[in-house]
Amino acid sequence: MLQLLQKWAIAINTPNVKIVRILYASNEEEMINAFCKFMLALDTEQEDLVLLLEQPFSNLENFGKELVEEIEKEIVLWNQAEIPESFNFKTIEWKPDYTLGSENNHGQIFIKNLNSLANYLVAKKDIKVSVVIRMHGADSKQAYTWFHHVLQTSIEEHVIIGIDDSEDFRIYDKLSKQYPQEVYTLKPNLSMDDAIEELAMGLDPSKPTTPYRTNLIKLMNAVKNRKKDKTKRYAEKCLEIAAKELKTDPNWLSQIVTIYTILYSDQIGYKQYNDAIYFAGKAVEAALLTRGLLDPSMSYRLIGQAHIGRGGMYNVKKKRSQALDDYIIAAEAYEHCEDHLLHCESLRLCGWMCEKLFDHKEAVQYYIKAYQLHEKLAPDVLRNSTFPYVIKKLLGSSTRREFLSTEQMDQDLAPIFGEKWEDTIYQYGKAPKPQTNSI
Repeated sequence: MLQLLQKWAIAINTPNVKIVRILYASNEEEMINAFCKFMLALDTEQEDLVLLLEQPFSNLENFGKELVEEIEKEIVLWNQAEIPESFNFKTIEWKPDYTLGSENNHGQIFIKNLNSLANYLVAKKDIKVSVVIRMHGADSKQAYTWFHHVLQTSIEEHVIIGIDDSEDFRIYDKLSKQYPQEVYTLKPNLSMDDAIEELAMGLDPSKPTTPYRTNLIKLMNAVKNRKKDKTKRYAEKCLEIAAKELKTDPNWLSQIVTIYTILYSDQIGYKQYNDAIYFAGKAVEAALLTRGLLDPSMSYRLIGQAHIGRGGMYNVKKKRSQALDDYIIAAEAYEHCEDHLLHCESLRLCGWMCEKLFDHKEAVQYYIKAYQLHEKLAPDVLRNSTFPYVIKKLLGSSTRREFLSTEQMDQDLAPIFGEKWEDTIYQYGKAPKPQTNSI
C-alpha cells in the first residue's frame, strides 16, 4: 500500500497531469480495490484529499450530474460523521450548482462543481484534491468521449482525477494516447505472489496451519508458473502436514481433497489426463473418508466436488460409463446436503452423459429431475446458471411430453424468463450477432 501511495504521490505532482490512470494486471485487482479504500483513511501519510466515486455509468448525458449528486451525498455523510479533533474542518458548507451543465460538453457540470468544491476545501491551492472515479459499466468509446469532454473543460491546478483500468480491457488507451501530457499511466507492478507468501510466513509459526498455508500458497504459485519440480515438492509438504494433523483432527481431510484437486487441475493444464484421473481418484478417496467424520454439509459437498472432477476427466478420455457413475454419485451427494444448485448441475451432467451413451430415454429422466429443482431455487439463480440448458434439452426431446407438458413448462417458466421464455431459452449460450453500422 505504501509503495502504491508513493507512486500515486509522484503521479499527482507531475506537471500538467490532470488524470492519473492506474493500469493494473488481472491478479492485482483486489489490491487496487483495497488501495482505493485505503486512500480514504484520515491517518495515511498522503499529500492529497481524496474522494472516491463509484457511481455506475449510465449514459453520457447524465453521468456528470450523477457524479455531482454522489458528491453531495458523500458530503452529507461527512457532516454527520464523527471527525477527529485534529482535522481542520468538521462540516463542509458547500452546495453543488446543477445549472452549470452544457449540452455540448457532458463533463462540464462535474468539473465546474469539482473546481468549486476544491477551492472551498483548499482555497490556497497548496494541497491536491483527488477524485477517484471508478467508471463501472462504460465501454472504451463512452469512457473516451466523457473524459475527452472533461479535459476540454478548465480544471483547477490542484484538482486531480483518478481512474482505474485493467490490462485485460484497457478502456482508456485512446484517452491516454490522445492526451499524453494530461493522462499519467501508473503501473502498480505488484509482486502479488511474493506478497502473499510473505503474509503467510508472518503468521504464528507455532500453529500447524501456518507451515501448511505457507506451502499451500507456494504450491499454487508453482502451479500457476508451471514449475513442475516445485509443484511436486510443495504438494508433498502439504500432504505430509495434513496427514500428521489428521491423526487428531479429521477436518484435515478437506485439505487433502484440496491438494489432490490442485494436482489434477495442474495435470489438465499439461493434458496429462491419465495422471489427472489418478489424482482425481485420490481426491475421491479422501472425500469418501469424510462421511461420519465431518459435518454432512461439508462432507457431501466434498464428495460431490471430487466425483464431478473425476467424471470430467473420464469424459475427456471417452470413458462415458465411468463418467456417468461419478456424476450420479455427485448428484446423490448434493441432494443429501441440499445444495440444490449443484444437485441440478450434476443431474444435467448425468443427462448429458446418457446422451453420449445414446440412452436418450434415461437422459430425459435426469433432465426432468433437474428441471423439477426450479421450485427450490431463486429466479435470478436459475437465470444465471446452466438451468436454461436443461430446458433446451427438454424442448428438443420427443419423449418429454409423456412426463412434462408444454403447458406446465409455460406456467413454470414464464414467471422466471418472461412470457416469451422459449425465445430467451433458444438464445441462451449463443454468441450475440455482430452489430453493423449503416451509412
